Amino acid sequence: MSRNVSSIENKIVKISISLPNELVQYIDEQVDNRSQLIESLLSAWKRKQHQQAMFAACLILDEQTSAEDREWEQAAITDWEVSG
Repeated sequence: MSRNVSSIENKIVKISISLPNELVQYIDEQVDNRSQLIESLLSAWKRKQHQQAMFAACLILDEQTSAEDREWEQAAITDWEVSG
């Protein structure tokens, strides 16, 4: 089954986009392969989105951990006061 999944993931899909003529001319002057440029830009955008999502998840986890740490600290102080 994993064999079928990997073949699906590697399948190339053709899309069509519309761009202003001056942008297409500029791209054609700068790169040899428009499709490769667009693919690399979209891949970079996807990586950035993933990194931002991971960063946001880390912030949430850190916030939760900090709240739990404060609760444990307060419980320890309370225990110390009661015992002492």
